Amino acid sequence: MKNRSWLIFVLVSLFFLVSCGGDENGSAQEDSGDADGENASVSIRAVKDAGCTGMQIDCLSQQLAAISFQIRNGQGETIFQKSVERKDLGSKHLEFKGIKNAENATLVVAAFGVGNDGLPDLNTPKWEGRASGLRFEKGKKTSVIILLYPRDAQAKEISMPEELITARFGHTSTVLADGRVLVAGGFTICSSLGKCPASKKVEVIDLESGRIEELTDMAEERAMHTAIALNDGSVLFIGGVHTLDTNWQETAFGSFPLMRYVFSTPSVKIEKYMPSYPKYNMKANGFGSPVSNISEPLSTADIPFSAFQSVLAERISDTSIDVFLVGGLDENGEPSKRSYKFTVTETEEGTVSVGEVEELAESSEPMLLPALAYAGGSLIAAGGRPAASEHAASVISESGSEDIGSASDNIFFAKGLSANGSFYTFGGYGLDAGALAESNVNKMRKWNIQGRSVESSNDLLLTRGNNIVFPETAYDSKNGRLFVIGGTNAADLFQVINEGSFELYSKAPTHTMTDKRIMSSAAVVPAGVIGDNPLIIISGGITSLDSAGSTVKSIKINNL
Repeated sequence: MKNRSWLIFVLVSLFFLVSCGGDENGSAQEDSGDADGENASVSIRAVKDAGCTGMQIDCLSQQLAAISFQIRNGQGETIFQKSVERKDLGSKHLEFKGIKNAENATLVVAAFGVGNDGLPDLNTPKWEGRASGLRFEKGKKTSVIILLYPRDAQAKEISMPEELITARFGHTSTVLADGRVLVAGGFTICSSLGKCPASKKVEVIDLESGRIEELTDMAEERAMHTAIALNDGSVLFIGGVHTLDTNWQETAFGSFPLMRYVFSTPSVKIEKYMPSYPKYNMKANGFGSPVSNISEPLSTADIPFSAFQSVLAERISDTSIDVFLVGGLDENGEPSKRSYKFTVTETEEGTVSVGEVEELAESSEPMLLPALAYAGGSLIAAGGRPAASEHAASVISESGSEDIGSASDNIFFAKGLSANGSFYTFGGYGLDAGALAESNVNKMRKWNIQGRSVESSNDLLLTRGNNIVFPETAYDSKNGRLFVIGGTNAADLFQVINEGSFELYSKAPTHTMTDKRIMSSAAVVPAGVIGDNPLIIISGGITSLDSAGSTVKSIKINNL
C-alpha cells in the first residue's frame, strides 16, 4: 500500500447467508429481491480516519482487489468458500447459495489489495475479520455484520466506525470471554468548577460487527476502579471513587505535598456484572443464549474502602482472585499505612463469594494512590509517600514490609504495569523542595521486586520536557512491548517501549495520536479473536484536566 495513512476498516454490513443446499462454492450475482430468504445479500462500506465515512465502495479506491469468504463448522471443517473480485462489488450487493447446515460456525473474511506493481496481490490478505458462534439452517436467513481490520502493524491508530455512546474518562475496559470489550463507569462530565462526578453507565464494544451497545447501569457509580473478568463471562467491579476535583485544589494531607487532584467518597459495593448475551450477530438472528443485564452487589461488610486508596485484583488460580487495598485515607481523613487483602472465590455454578478481610503488614509510611503490582508472592506499592520520605516504595506481605528505592523515585499519580515479574511505572509528579514538580519528570522506572531495586531511565518518555500524569498503559505479551498512552502535558502520546532492552521504539509504532486523551482506557484483545494479531482498543479520555477539557467518545484501534 503506497500510503500507510490510507489503512482502513471495511465494514461488511447486511451480509445474509442462507443454508439451502446446492453447490458448496455458492454463487455471486445481482440482488434478485427474492422474498422467501433463499438468497443472500452483501453491502460494503469503508471507514478510515478522515473523509471516507459513507456507504460508497468507491471509498476503497483501487486498494481492494478481492474479498474471500470462508465458513467453518463447529469442528473446524470448511463448508463454504467463495472469492469475489472487486469488479463484482460495483453493485454493492452480493448473493450466496449453497451453505450447509451448521451450528457454532465461524465466518472468516479476508480482503486482498493491489501491489506496488498495480496488479492484484492475492497472496497475503491486507484486511481480515471474523464472526463466530453462528448458525446456518436450511430455509432460514442468517444476517452477519463483519468489520475488517488491517493486518499490518500500524504507525497510526484507526477509528472504529461507531463511537462510545457516553463520553468518559477514568473508566475500565475489560475483554470478555467472547472477545467483546465491556466499558464501565468513569467520569463523564466536569462542572465549570472542575468537579467531576462518576457514572454508572456501561456499554459494550462488539469487535466482530463494530457495533456499540448500551447496557444496564451498574448498581453504584464509580470511576478509577478495578475490573476483572470472571469465568462465567461476567465482570467483577471493585473499589473506585464517586468524585474527582480537577480544579487544582491545593489540599494538604499531613506531611504530604499539596495535592493537585482530589478524590473523595469511595465506592463501597463489589459488583458482579453480567453483560447481555449473545453477541450482536447472534442476537440479530434470534439465537444464542440471551441473559439479562444483571448487576449483583456482593456482600462487602467491613471492607475498608477509602478515597486515595489503590486497589489491585490478581488472579492466583482458575477459581481464586486476591484483592489488595493499599493506603488511602483512614476514618479520620488522614493518610494511612495500612494494607488489606481478601479473596474472591468462583464456583463452577457461577456463584461468587468474598472472603474475610485480613490486614497485611503496615508500611513504614502512609501512601496516597500508589502504583501497585503483585509478583512472586510479594506486593509492591510505589510512590505516593510523604514529601520527606527517604524511600519510594514498599514490598508488603503478611509477615512484614520492606522499603526500597530512594527519595528521588517518589512519584505521585503515576500509572503502573506488571509484566514478566517486573513492575514498571510511567511518569507521575516528582518532588521539588517538597512540592509536586511541574516539569521534567518524564521518567519510566523498572522495579525489580525480587532484587529490591529500581532502574530509572531519564527522559525515556517523549513528553516534550513536561511531566506526564494519568497516562494509560498496556502490555503486548506477544511482542514484548509496553505501551504508554496519553496523559497530562502529552495527551496525544502513543509510545512503545521494548520490554527486553528497556529502550524506546523511536519510530513506528510510536506516534502522535489524532485525539488527546488523559485517563483513557486500553484493552489488549488476544490474537485469534479477530485475526492473527492482537489488537489494542483505546477508548475515552479527556483532552485536559481543567475547565477547557472535553471528554472523548472516539474508539481507536491499533493492530499489534
